[in-house]
Amino acid sequence: MNKLELVKRTAEKAGISKAAARRAIDATTSIIEERLARGEKVTLKGFGSFGLRHRPLRRIRNLHNQQMITIPSARVPVFKPGKSLKTMTRNAGSGKTEPIKEKDKNDFKTDFESKQPKVIAVTSGKGGTGKTNFVINTAIALAQRGQKVCLIDADLGTANVDVLLGLHCKHTINSLVEDKDMDLMDIIVEGPEGIQLIPGGSGLQSLAELPKEELVRIISMFKPLEEYADVIMIDTGSGISRNVVEFAVAADEIVVVITPEPHSISDAYAIIKVLSNNELQPPPIKLVFNLVENITEAKMVSSRLTDVTERFLQVTPETIGHIVKDDNVVRSVKQFKPFVLYNPLAPASKCIVAIAEKLIPLPEGEKVFVREEKKGFLGKLKTLFSSS
Repeated sequence: MNKLELVKRTAEKAGISKAAARRAIDATTSIIEERLARGEKVTLKGFGSFGLRHRPLRRIRNLHNQQMITIPSARVPVFKPGKSLKTMTRNAGSGKTEPIKEKDKNDFKTDFESKQPKVIAVTSGKGGTGKTNFVINTAIALAQRGQKVCLIDADLGTANVDVLLGLHCKHTINSLVEDKDMDLMDIIVEGPEGIQLIPGGSGLQSLAELPKEELVRIISMFKPLEEYADVIMIDTGSGISRNVVEFAVAADEIVVVITPEPHSISDAYAIIKVLSNNELQPPPIKLVFNLVENITEAKMVSSRLTDVTERFLQVTPETIGHIVKDDNVVRSVKQFKPFVLYNPLAPASKCIVAIAEKLIPLPEGEKVFVREEKKGFLGKLKTLFSSS
């Protein structure tokens, strides 16, 4: 059980708002942390017990750069579920419930290692490239591979992820700006395959004009995502506006979606140029070519673009895949259903799965995200939006 699920379940059981449930859980967590720091064991009747154990020195691989890292020995918190928690039931759909399976009990056994989700910003040089459809289907493909995925709709002009998914979202990011009593938990909507969607809105447009204290309040609300998610995908706007660039350079990777049309290629070059000239060191830039006839056309367009970026920008973006033209995509959009679910065996669906495998390769041995001693996505985002 992750923190987002615990907050939702607590709010439902206690009949309180998600914001109030989160505050109660945070307060309880703080008390537990203080007592553990004093070397005490904490037991919550029926729920479980918290203690400390010795974690030996070990070597792991950083999934970002594939380098081996030494994790020093330490005393870390551990949680053992109690009888009530072990027999807890969870919704199995269609109004039915089922006991928690043995494999699910591992959700409650954690050493609270600090994990950093991989943040992927997806953009395009122009509209009409199929960027949002790519984000949705890739997020679902990653979720099907066992990743916990959060999708942030940060397309300020045409935030429409919820529309394409056929979801009705009462609140958006704009609600956090307008109502100080709102909490992130109040706007998150669960999508297909368990992806967590944060609906966009015009509120993001005003982040740059907010007072610094208010800006910190809004962005700090996104902290639970780092505790929950393995992957955070951000659907940015199209073009080279300041908001697009700031979300992109704060991410771990940037994916630019391009079509074979000449104006799409030239616009993609423009966004790559802006990103590469940014005062901050940009993250790796990766390319996806959408609406191509076949792999031959994808390779031809990729070669044409990368030759130009290498010659004039000294940047060599990596092409991670292509998506062929497919009537299944059009039909799925009309039915408000992602095409990887509408027809998993469709040519476009197979392309998405191949791209997902390159974005998050299946681990070989023990690979984890390690929180490095540097400013993370939220920290960089605060700096970027608050700078003049």
